[in-house]
Amino acid sequence: MSQMDLAVRTKHYRRGCRRGTDWLLKQMKENGAVGPVEERLYYYRLPWTLALMGEVSAANRALDWVRDHMQSDSGAFEGTSPQGIFDERYGSYPLACLLIGAVLMQRFDVVYPGIPSLLAWQDPESGGVYNTRRDMTETGEQELFPTAQYGMTMILVNQIDEAVLAGKWMKRVWESQPDTSERLHHVYTRSSGLITDVPTPQDSLYITRKTDPWQHHFNGGIAAAFLSNLYMATKDGEWLDLAREYQAFSMTSDPVQFQSMQTCKSGWGSGLLYAITRDKAYYYWTTRLGDWFVSHQYTDGHWENTHYLNPVPTDGDNIEITAEFVMHLVHIISNVSLPREYNRDRRHNTEGVDCGADCGFS
Repeated sequence: MSQMDLAVRTKHYRRGCRRGTDWLLKQMKENGAVGPVEERLYYYRLPWTLALMGEVSAANRALDWVRDHMQSDSGAFEGTSPQGIFDERYGSYPLACLLIGAVLMQRFDVVYPGIPSLLAWQDPESGGVYNTRRDMTETGEQELFPTAQYGMTMILVNQIDEAVLAGKWMKRVWESQPDTSERLHHVYTRSSGLITDVPTPQDSLYITRKTDPWQHHFNGGIAAAFLSNLYMATKDGEWLDLAREYQAFSMTSDPVQFQSMQTCKSGWGSGLLYAITRDKAYYYWTTRLGDWFVSHQYTDGHWENTHYLNPVPTDGDNIEITAEFVMHLVHIISNVSLPREYNRDRRHNTEGVDCGADCGFS
């Protein structure tokens, strides 16, 4: 890919980010509320996205509204909006995302109450993050993608011991996999370990199958994103090796994954791996995801989730996914715009890690 090709691509990516952000801003009320907040919690990533896009006034208004209407005295992310799916599964995920935006905006009135609340979701023994506060026992389910997001947030707020503990959980989950050439099991309990035997109707909640489009294809990418961040924070090559393993699962999944919006986080993982290694395989995969995002954007700037899973999306659904996809595109732009020459004297070099015969390319 020539430099001109990259310039054209990133121009399209930037336009997609701008159009998506403009659409999001149209959903915002003067008081900082966004969309039909009485329906459910869907706007948790908005301050993060707006901060990345330089929309600092809007990001601050959104955080004001959250602080006044959706942060409890204990720092929990609860109040006006019902939790929706997060009451059943993935309960820590909204708070972990919210705190990223609050840190970027230096809103410590939101950050400091929120950190202890988020810390309470982690199992101090296994390192995984529980799905629900209702079962934080040895039988309580711990889930991959909330654990990965938790770990990234912990790195940002300098809780590195907790992030490393989450990394150890990711390693244990990977090493327990029966066959990563076909599937990834992503739920764990202390009592049973990796859950591999699940009822068929609930299969996709526990297993990501490479050849089925309607799966949680984001798992490999977000795991790689967290582990890449953990490598950059600790310089421990173990985490880079593990990031490569999870990303390889994503990149070797069947092309049917691109029928589903759930493949979205794959470019996040590959982009960070490119930033670390300058391995051209990650570069090309990341631009493939960038092209995919742009191709699925609606003319008014928003995105919609997989119609097979959500055939009639609400405004809240569209706000949720548009905020996420703008964020992913911003990260893709920032990573693929890095110089392509691999410098082995760089601070984040991959000493002791095989990144292929030719990590640099022109």
